[in-house]
Amino acid sequence: VTIFALFSVMAYGGLMRALEVQERIEAERTFWQALTLVFVRLDDDLAHARPRRVRDVSGGLQLAALVGQPTDTRAVAEPTLEFTRGGVLVLGDAARSDLQRVAYRLRDRALQRETWGALDRSAVSQPLASTLLDDVEELSVRFYAPSGVWVDRWPTEAAVELPRAVEVTVVIAGRGAFT
Repeated sequence: VTIFALFSVMAYGGLMRALEVQERIEAERTFWQALTLVFVRLDDDLAHARPRRVRDVSGGLQLAALVGQPTDTRAVAEPTLEFTRGGVLVLGDAARSDLQRVAYRLRDRALQRETWGALDRSAVSQPLASTLLDDVEELSVRFYAPSGVWVDRWPTEAAVELPRAVEVTVVIAGRGAFT
């Protein structure tokens, strides 16, 4: 009985370690899957960026086709990255544009993607936000201008409608920076 009890304790300890390892592996897999999906979504959105300006809430001034700036974490702050994208699926026979306004922002340590139902803003326009990733400490963007230099804000005074490239860096708590 003693030998059987000893083997049972060893087997139980081994089983518990195996289950703990399996849980850690599953948590890692979930993290890498979520991070990959964030960058795939960003890549797809930016690949479909279009040089279409949009009207602001007042109806007169136009927002640039792509607007980017350093992250401002205040609740009323503008998104870090906002632009018009094409290629949105249009279902049915409705005569509707395939363009959509998309934004990425950092709010309460969560990376969010926002979309608007219409390109041009009105006083009642509110974006639909979805959280892509949690525990994000920093979101930064850089833009490669036609002049061949990286800039932190877009548009610049000498800018064309869209930059040549966009670099997005996400810093995740305890994980580091991913670009």
